[in-house]
Amino acid sequence: MKLVPKRKWFRAAGLFLLFFIVIQVGRQFFREEEWKVRHSIYTRIKKAYPQAAKNLEQAHGLKPYKIDPDRIGQDASGIVILIHGLDEPGQVWMNLAPVLYELGFRVLIMTYPNDQPITASTKFVFEQMAAFFKGEKREVSIVAHSMGGLISRDLLTDPKFSYSQKADQGKVPRVKQLIMVGTPNHGSQLAQFRFFLEIRDQFHHLFDDNIHWLNGFLDGAGEAGIDLLPDSLFLTQLNSRPLPDHVDFQVIAGMVSPWSKGETSIFVEGIENPLSRQTRPALRAMEKIWLSMGKTLGDGLVTVDSATLIGVPLTLVKGTHLTMIRNLTASSKRVPPAVPIIVKMLMP
Repeated sequence: MKLVPKRKWFRAAGLFLLFFIVIQVGRQFFREEEWKVRHSIYTRIKKAYPQAAKNLEQAHGLKPYKIDPDRIGQDASGIVILIHGLDEPGQVWMNLAPVLYELGFRVLIMTYPNDQPITASTKFVFEQMAAFFKGEKREVSIVAHSMGGLISRDLLTDPKFSYSQKADQGKVPRVKQLIMVGTPNHGSQLAQFRFFLEIRDQFHHLFDDNIHWLNGFLDGAGEAGIDLLPDSLFLTQLNSRPLPDHVDFQVIAGMVSPWSKGETSIFVEGIENPLSRQTRPALRAMEKIWLSMGKTLGDGLVTVDSATLIGVPLTLVKGTHLTMIRNLTASSKRVPPAVPIIVKMLMP
């Protein structure tokens, strides 16, 4: 009996999915080799198309959220630099930036070629901050989403930048605070499936005539995705360095579970009394499982354990990797849960 076309499509889709999963699992054993191959491709493309690479780099950088002639040079509440994460087309700050601006902050947005090695992005951010604040001794706060938090930590802790020393010399602004939102400080296994995020990123630029057709390669060949995997060489080195004492570090992590720790406890206490003493330990065990599941899921991309850093205050909010910091549509009146928390942290 012949398979009907519909069953053939299901079988083909199943084989493709199996093949894709096998490749992703196999990559775990050849991370460094893959990183080197990808970086070699990236370097060759940049050399082959130098002008396109230069144009892309110039399109990125540290720029004001808004240019208002009446507020030039004014920062009544302070200066805040916003740094996005991997494969982010630029909408992650759509809710936070206008709120900070209206509160009197001088809001600066950093964009960078985000698929390249994270260390290359760190170097780019360092150079942009040095150029933008040249000759000024200023203090800034950084709010970083996802991979942006790793770049910020790398910036502040890598000896080759000597950031604190450069800040004392007035060559870069002094960072007084770093707020990391959904940052995979210990990596994310889902980074190996970043192909779908890359499609979203490039689709955003698809209809822009000013963007080169090779921009999907000129911004990196996916080295950042390998750097984001747990126990990668980059993360191993980053997490071996101490955090500077003079910077106030904060971590905000999302949880997709509808139950917070407090709500779970209230629920358990409400049904515990009618139960016999013999069944109460089982109920408490279930409570621990519910809470651990929420931590394991985290924001859907980054687990709570991955976001956590020893000695750094942790704030949990309800939401996914994106919805905790931004709305999915510009017309939504919802206030993303991380926004008021960030404002409170930033206010003097």
